Amino acid sequence: MSGIKTTIHEAFKIELSQFAIDNSILNARANIKFDPDTSKPYLAGTLIFAPTEQADLGFTELRQGFYQVDINYASHTGTGKTDEMADLLNAKFYAGSNLNRLGICIGIESFDFGPTLTVDGWARTPVTINFNAYTARITS
Repeated sequence: MSGIKTTIHEAFKIELSQFAIDNSILNARANIKFDPDTSKPYLAGTLIFAPTEQADLGFTELRQGFYQVDINYASHTGTGKTDEMADLLNAKFYAGSNLNRLGICIGIESFDFGPTLTVDGWARTPVTINFNAYTARITS
């Protein structure tokens, strides 16, 4: 049995991996060595949870957080490619859509664009996918 954090994280990783395949871009997995040169653009996702809240009289918990995806293109290419990829990600993870995995429905609440920064030869644009999920309270 997978835990709540694992299930939510896997839902995002699976969706981002398929998105990367569909859009011909590499996908860096968290905590796995990945050191491409700037000729190969890539995405990198990170899951951050907010504190858990009680959602009802003790049976359900509200899990909230965000999944940040860093879009990385060579800095000499400008922002056009990162902007285009951000729009494609927004079309995939739009507010009101859901991800479902192992009985947990993850609701996408909003999608936010961050500023493009130059980091080590990369034009890096972060996007933030804000989510919530209601899960059964673990009592033992």
